Amino acid sequence: MQSHKVEIKLFLTQNFTDIFLISETHFTNKNYFSMPRYTLYYTSHTDGTAHGGTVTLIKETIEHYEFLKHEEDSIQATSIKVKGFPYEITITAVYCPPRHNLKKKNFDTFFQKLGPKCIV
Repeated sequence: MQSHKVEIKLFLTQNFTDIFLISETHFTNKNYFSMPRYTLYYTSHTDGTAHGGTVTLIKETIEHYEFLKHEEDSIQATSIKVKGFPYEITITAVYCPPRHNLKKKNFDTFFQKLGPKCIV
């Protein structure tokens, strides 16, 4: 993702982007990435190596908080709750490696954790 920082910054600026979701980031706990005027939340793959993973970037001016990190081999997800009236909405970046044969039950369980109002 670091190698695409210029592209990401250009995209965010040109498109007046408030929230940006990225999957398959290849982040580890040793990575560092920042973007001016944005808060970054990330989830790495459970084995700590550079594959999979997700990132949620959100403008600092939007009222929000980090909600859920889902760290499993089969699903990695980074969620935030955006405060709004009359309710909060969950926004999630998710990555499901194709080698896992996920079933409806897996996704039902995952979506229940996100709540009734979500964008994934």
